[in-house]
Amino acid sequence: MKSGISIASVFFFAANLACTVNAQTYMTGISMYGDTAGHSDAILPYYSIKDFPVMDFESDDLRCRTTETDISVTGTKVFQVANAGDTITLYWDPDSKTIVTKESSPEYINGPCMVYMSPIENDAKNGWFKIYGSGHENGKWCTDAIRERGGKLDVTIDASIAPGKYYLRGETIGLNNSELSSWDDYTQGAQSFANCAVIEIVAGGDVVPDGESIPGIYNKNDKGLKGNFSDANDGYEIPGPAEYKSSEGNGNKSSKKVSSKGQ
Repeated sequence: MKSGISIASVFFFAANLACTVNAQTYMTGISMYGDTAGHSDAILPYYSIKDFPVMDFESDDLRCRTTETDISVTGTKVFQVANAGDTITLYWDPDSKTIVTKESSPEYINGPCMVYMSPIENDAKNGWFKIYGSGHENGKWCTDAIRERGGKLDVTIDASIAPGKYYLRGETIGLNNSELSSWDDYTQGAQSFANCAVIEIVAGGDVVPDGESIPGIYNKNDKGLKGNFSDANDGYEIPGPAEYKSSEGNGNKSSKKVSSKGQ
């Protein structure tokens, strides 16, 4: 484990932070066509402090904020998505959207949101490709748009993606204190709130996009993670790899075609 905050360290520092930490956010469920799976079903098990952020972007905790990704032992259910090309809704806790702060008054998370997928055989360690990214658009952060919709984020799965079981990773990042250079008091720097679910695409295309390892998609000094974003505009650079889209001319990374996923 590299230096910096990790979920494992939260238990040691929780008592000291009790007076400064407000409730944070976490993914509570996913749905499609009215069929909804709550956190006790498709979402991978939470840590005891389920809404605490990850601030060490080189930590294994960055993947899913969970101690366990093996669904064979966790009892996590697989949420079936009818077809690649469909839209799935991610639900975030609508009442607790504040970052870790020293201030007594709550601060809403301001920052981007991203969604990634990885074939389940990778055990959430690598093969992550981005299917959605939204930063600062039409004068507001993606986190603002989520709040306005009561915690909902709609994401379309590209129609070219091959059938099979995948981890789905939803993430919001709080940039409220991202300009601070000293991160060793656990209230400074960019704050990642990521959770993972398990989904199955039962009909789709024949592509498994090339992906990356998590950790590895971010550096804490990335342009979209380090700085003062209080005056951010729609030119804000979303951190991480490019969003995968099957249409040509989008600057996507390479992908591989498969005849079957062998799930």
